[in-house]
Formats: sequence, C-alpha cells, structure tokens
Amino acid sequence: MYGIQDSTTANFSALIRSGGKYIIPKFQRDYSWEIEQWDDLWHDIENIYAEKTQHYMGYLVLQVNDSKNCLIIDGQQRFITITMIILAAIKSIQKLINKGEEVQENSQRVQTLKDTYIGNVDPVSLEYDNILVLNRNNDGYYKEYIVKLGELKYRNTSYTEKLMKKCFEWYEKQLVNKYKTGKEYAELITYIVDNLYFTTIRVTDEMNAFKVFETLNARGVKLSSADLLKNYLFSLVDNTSQHPDRILILERKWSDLTKNIQAERLPDFIRYYWNSKHKTVRANDLFKAIRDSIKKDVEVFALVTEMLGYSDVYMALRDANDELWHGNREISENIGLLRDFNMRQPFSLLMAAYKHLDISMFERLLKDIVVVGFRYNVICGKNPNDIERIYNNIATQISNSGTYSKSQLREVYVDDNEFVNSFSTKSFVDNSRNNKIVKYILGKYERFKGGTRDISSNSETDTIEHILPQNPGEEWGENNYDFDSLIYRLGNICLLEKNYNRGVENRSYEEKKVVYTRSNFETTKSIPEHYAEWNGESINKRQQYMSDCAKSIWKIDFTQ
Repeated sequence: MYGIQDSTTANFSALIRSGGKYIIPKFQRDYSWEIEQWDDLWHDIENIYAEKTQHYMGYLVLQVNDSKNCLIIDGQQRFITITMIILAAIKSIQKLINKGEEVQENSQRVQTLKDTYIGNVDPVSLEYDNILVLNRNNDGYYKEYIVKLGELKYRNTSYTEKLMKKCFEWYEKQLVNKYKTGKEYAELITYIVDNLYFTTIRVTDEMNAFKVFETLNARGVKLSSADLLKNYLFSLVDNTSQHPDRILILERKWSDLTKNIQAERLPDFIRYYWNSKHKTVRANDLFKAIRDSIKKDVEVFALVTEMLGYSDVYMALRDANDELWHGNREISENIGLLRDFNMRQPFSLLMAAYKHLDISMFERLLKDIVVVGFRYNVICGKNPNDIERIYNNIATQISNSGTYSKSQLREVYVDDNEFVNSFSTKSFVDNSRNNKIVKYILGKYERFKGGTRDISSNSETDTIEHILPQNPGEEWGENNYDFDSLIYRLGNICLLEKNYNRGVENRSYEEKKVVYTRSNFETTKSIPEHYAEWNGESINKRQQYMSDCAKSIWKIDFTQ
C-alpha cells in the first residue's frame, strides 16, 4: 500500500514495550467512548480469558516521528481504553495494599505494572513520564488524576474528562466484582496485553497517513481521516499565531461543523464542498489538494468558516424534511428522490447552486438533475464517476461566475433511444428501496395517462401489484412462464389499492382482471381492456408502451 513504512500484527504488550511513546496529536478527537463500547470490549476480554483465546482489535495507524515515538493517527479510543483497564487493575491492587493484604508482593506488582505499561516517575518532578500521551484536552486529567490513582476529580471538568472518569470507575467495578487478589489482577492484565492484537500500520508523514485512511475506508474500515485534516489545519493556526484565543475560536467553529455534519460524514462533506469550488479531486487526493492550497492561518479560518456555511445545505440535501425546504413542496419532493435514487454525485453542484443562484434557478436545476439522474443512474445504470466529474465542473463555474446554463447538462443526458431501450427491459428486484422507485415510476406514469390520484412513495394505502405473482399458484402453470425474468419487469407491475391487493395476491389473471376494473388507477383499470391474457408477450408489449411514454415524462427541453 502506497506510503506505508511497514505493516505488522502485534499484541498490545509488544507495542507498549517498544521503548517509545505513543502520542495522540494535540488537536485529535477527544476521548469519546461510552458504556456501549466499554461493555463490548469487556465481554471480548472475558471471553478470551475464559476460553484462553486471542482477540483482534483492528487497525492501529501510527505516524513515525523518530526511531521510537509515534503519533496515534487512528485507534486512540481503543488504546486509551485498554490503558484505563490496566490502571483500574493497578488501583484495585493498590487498595489491597492499603488493606494490608500481601503488601510486599502486591507492591511489587503495582510497580512492575506501572513501569511496564504506564511509564516511569521522573526523579526530580516526581511526575510520571507516561508512555501514552493524550491530546491537549485529555492529557492533563489523565496525568494528574487517573495515572496517579487518586481521587478522580468531577467538579469543573469537561464532558470528555467526565467520560474518562466514568470509564475508569466502570472497569474498576467490573474488576472488583470478579477478582479478589493481586495475583488474579496481575494474571488478567498479563493475559489481556498478550492476547489483544492490532494490525499496526506505520506511515512516515501525514500525507501518507491520509492515503492509508482512504484506502482502508474503501475496504469498509471507517477511519477518522477528517481528524487528520483537522490536526493539520489547527497546527497552522497554533504554529503561526501569537493569539491563543484564535485556537479557541477555531475549536468552536470546528465543533459547530461536526455538530452539523456528524463526524462519520465529515470526510464526504469536505470532498463535496471542495469539489464545488475547485478542480475535481478523488478522495485519495483530497488531503494533498487542501494541504497544497491552505498554508496560512488566515486561510484556515476562511476555509472552516465557509465550510460551516455550506454544512447546512449539505445536510439539507440529505433530508427532504429539512427546515431549509419548508414551504417548497417541489424542492422537498425532489430532494427525497435524490435519496431514493441513492444519488450523491450532484451534491457539489447543488451546494454551489444554492449558494450562488437564486432559489427559482436552484429549483429548476434540481428538477433537471432528477431527470438526468433517473435516466442516467436509475434506468441506464451508467458509471457514476463520469457524471460526478461533469457535475463538479458545472459547480466550479457557478461558484466562480454565478452563472449556469441548462445546456451544460447535455453531456450527461441519456438520449431517447438509449433510455427507451433500457426502460423497455428494466426490472426491479423486490426490496424497500426499489419498491419506492417503482411506486414513483408508476405514479408518474399514472399522472401522464390522466390519473388524478396523488401517489406517494411512502403511502401504505397505494401498493404495487405484480400481475404475474411473486409466488404464483398452480393456476399460472409451472412451465408457462420464465418466472425469474418476468416477475420483476416494470411491465408486470401496476398500482393497486391496498384493500384490493390483499384480495388478489396469487390469484389467476382472470380473477385479477375483475378487481383491476374496480381500481381508481387509470393505468391499472385499462390493463384488462388491452390484454385478454397475461404472458411474456403481454409484459413485453406493455413495458414497451410504458417506455415510449417515459421519454416524454422524464424529459428536459434544452430549447427553453
């Protein structure tokens, strides 16, 4: 993997005994694990200890500073929590000493465990020189209260410090409920550190660390790449500013940003934001692009302030019911369709459009994007990377000039012939997302054919009916149909009121026809008029007719 100095699998004991320090960058995320994560880890530990097995803890991404010391780029929550368990066990042994139990042996155990897994005491300051160094918001509390095993301060502490206190006390309670002697505590800790394994990935600099994040994220291992970017941006302000208040202001802005976006979505948001204003970059190249562009503290504030302004639009693009769209039903419905179609490629374009065009132009652009996306993504299933690049090009023009022309969408507008051909054979396997799309298609088809009923994809009253049933009975004949290829074809599906659908289900076509004539849906009522029998030929014929209508339903008039 590009940028990796080495990659190995090692247990916690080997890591902590390496002779160096493990340092969490000072602007990295605060400690945030809660009881759900503590409990999961504790159950894993109890299981491996009872069964004498091992447990894999996942990736630990380290940036090598020198021959010994490393920055923990990802894996800090796990690393801190394991250290908390060790410290809770040490404190439990110390309490036994205070009670006079095996004082000499337990004192040796405390000293050995501290020296090996926590750090040594400086002979001058009498402060611990800890192996693990936490970030700027956590390290003071960790060094002063937790490592020293004294009374844990609660008053006038931050939320993250209170979490650390609760974590320590929670594990202390689990330990004292199960183990009674210093030997038992020491045996448990020794087993834990020897049998909790990490895959450690060591990188040489922050650029390579970011590439590792994106590579692992692509494999489904969701890492905190936004934290690395945050650390870089904050370091520019920290290193160049003589005004400490600036860091506090930046922290407030970043906190507001993460509250708006939520941490796990932040990397995606930053990429969409960046691509709305700059030449398109892939996820793997995003950090380099920002690092090359942002080099001064004033640029950091401009970037974060603007991202904060864009964050409301980004979140609204993900939610049809967001207050940003209140009072505009058409925008809200089209935002909902983006979600139903699983379309995020136009986010950069729509963010730029909302910021730089008037609301009526934004509304028209959104409507056109839904048509383009329906043709390109939903029906024709074309490469989403190609369409995103073109959307981003339009976005940068809007950001730079404040202008937009509908003709710019021509490049990604699937022509009628390709669209009709794909529509005429399209199938949608039965699942919740596809069913919403099918109901949307049939609803638009119904209105096009003169129906007046307002059909919602979330309606439970209006349902989709498979004319050739999903579970056909004997009356349909086992050898009369190629069921697998026909059941989920659009031509085999119609709208039907829920009370009628319950009654027809797997019945014969002759029985269904009677029910269809009672429906209030024009496109369903007309089926018996046009198809005396229902077979593969009928399905093909009906879907071909629907596809001819579709090119007029989902159409952009580029002459206007």
